Amino acid sequence: MSDSPLESTEFESSTNTPTMESTQNPDVVFITADNEEVDAAATTSVEHVNNEEPTPFTRRKRKKTSGVWEHFRMVKLHDGTDLCECSHYGEKFKKMKYGTTTPLHRHIGDCPKLKVVNRGQLSLKVQPGKSDSSSMVRNWKFNNAKMREVISHMIMIHELPFNFMEYGLFNVVMKEANPGFNKISRASVKQDCISSYEIGKKRVQKLLDSIKRVSITTDMWTSNQNIHYMVVTCHFVDSDFKLHKRMLSFVDVPPSYSGVCIYDSLFMCLMEWNIETKVVTLTVDNAKTNDVVARKLIENLNLQKQLDVGGKLFHVRCCAHILNLLVQDGLGEIKDIIHNVRESVKHVNASPGRLHIFSELAKQLSMTKKNLLLDVSTRWNATYAMLSTALEFKEVFVNYADRESTYTTLLSEEDWKKFEEVCSFLALFNEATKIISGFEYPTSNLFLSELFGIKEALDAVVLGGSDYMELWYKMKLLEFSFQTIYSHDEASREMQIVRCILYELYQEYVEAHKAANVVSSTNGSQSVSIGGTSKSSVSSLFSQFGKGIKTGTAKYDQHIRSVDTFTFFNSELDTYLEEGVLIGEPGVYFDALGWWKENNLKFNILSKMAADILAIPVTNVASESAFSAGGRVIDPHRSSLGTKMVDMLVCGADWYRQYYGLEKNKNKQNEDIIHVELP
Repeated sequence: MSDSPLESTEFESSTNTPTMESTQNPDVVFITADNEEVDAAATTSVEHVNNEEPTPFTRRKRKKTSGVWEHFRMVKLHDGTDLCECSHYGEKFKKMKYGTTTPLHRHIGDCPKLKVVNRGQLSLKVQPGKSDSSSMVRNWKFNNAKMREVISHMIMIHELPFNFMEYGLFNVVMKEANPGFNKISRASVKQDCISSYEIGKKRVQKLLDSIKRVSITTDMWTSNQNIHYMVVTCHFVDSDFKLHKRMLSFVDVPPSYSGVCIYDSLFMCLMEWNIETKVVTLTVDNAKTNDVVARKLIENLNLQKQLDVGGKLFHVRCCAHILNLLVQDGLGEIKDIIHNVRESVKHVNASPGRLHIFSELAKQLSMTKKNLLLDVSTRWNATYAMLSTALEFKEVFVNYADRESTYTTLLSEEDWKKFEEVCSFLALFNEATKIISGFEYPTSNLFLSELFGIKEALDAVVLGGSDYMELWYKMKLLEFSFQTIYSHDEASREMQIVRCILYELYQEYVEAHKAANVVSSTNGSQSVSIGGTSKSSVSSLFSQFGKGIKTGTAKYDQHIRSVDTFTFFNSELDTYLEEGVLIGEPGVYFDALGWWKENNLKFNILSKMAADILAIPVTNVASESAFSAGGRVIDPHRSSLGTKMVDMLVCGADWYRQYYGLEKNKNKQNEDIIHVELP
């Protein structure tokens, strides 16, 4: 079913298609929109914040404010005469001096075609359907401004060049989808991206203003421009117990790249977002410069008395980086074997003929369809993926050596055995790394059990699916893990340290809650009814005799808030620890934030403390993953991009991926593997 007559007429008028009269008159020449202009009617954006500000995603030339231009368009004769043509009836009027539109308004009231249209149905009332069929009736109007806005999001999210909008076939596709689409120049889409970035920044700032505590991850990266970039990522749990991650900055750090210099850049970013007093933890890798950054931040925030337990929990070392160091040391013991495996994969991939031979051998041995993998040696998990895949092709490599005399890096039987043992051991590290490197779910409640499993493996204890992996342990997990990680005396001492810090942290939350309630009881308005009269009216009666006078009920309420209530609150942590542990089903993910949300009323203070702790990332993978996007934004063809533009594109892409629900917890090992496809 087609749209209403009015909508169809307006739709046709936006395509600059000549009318019957103008087609017969060769002296009429239509003016087409410049590449940098868009439909003048598209003057609104759904994302604008202030109506008084210039609206983004529209042309910046002088606007035609009169409503007549919804029904008229400009045409020009060969002699240069400007005429105004009715889009519906084709009647032309001479352009009036000083832009007067009175004759055009008069024609709109008398236009025969508009009179016919106005007697019919102006709009269709339809119910939204579930089908994506193009034949469905939709109550919809094309909006060029909205189209430009979404296109700017696409440019940022998919790291497309600005001149993508000038690709010929892209514009053909868009015109085919909707003839009302106006071509956008690279300059316009660049400005649209800036507008989208500013809109997204205001949205993120509004969200951060409602949060009291945040955790920060940061990392450094050098681009092909030889510019040192620092990424700053913020993590927090909102009032609905949902975990959030937002990239705040992707900025260049000036020389000399020392710890103090990095600290200055980081603190400047925190001040820009007005969260310098909200930071509770900083997660970084184990570089010495990061120790300086953490120490300087602790000193600064302690002066303002903003850190929990004096900053004892502030500096979080990246667990993934620690695991990487452990594995790299272990891989060093079999570097010759790894070299031979890598060279074996390279040999097969060196020519189509070798790939064909290898593929035929795999088919003869009834191998499942799978490709060889070649690692990028800087990441151990990519090396593990290469090794584990090559192990599956062990018999194929043996047979391949019989047919290729140039293949000289085949492993011996003893090496294959070592190889298999190492792969089974690395599988544990690989799974642990994937679990603790996530940023779509809390990791601070998961890392200890994973590290314990690795420590157990390092001590040559039997591996496998022990029951401890199914328990939500509370302090029992610490007791169980510390007995393996430390000696008996050290385990008791470390347990006592953890318990003391836990109670100290909880007490600070109690005091903060107490202060907030005392202030609210002093300043809050009273509206509870007393014998038909509200407390607010009773208070107004007392105010006639003097300020600051409190009723006996008010004094008692304040006493309860400051004494008895908090005596009860102090037992929340004890109550929680004394309760039995939760035994979950194997393989079923336990939603820790969801549990605390359900028990928010029972553990009023402790749930807030738990949410802040669960927001702490135990790795800086969330920040490190931004460098992949940075590398694509600053590719060799766009190495001249300025640092501010890079910051805008990378951060904007992060915000709008989450806005459209496209954010995924990508495992970086997939980006460090070259797939060798077998024919």
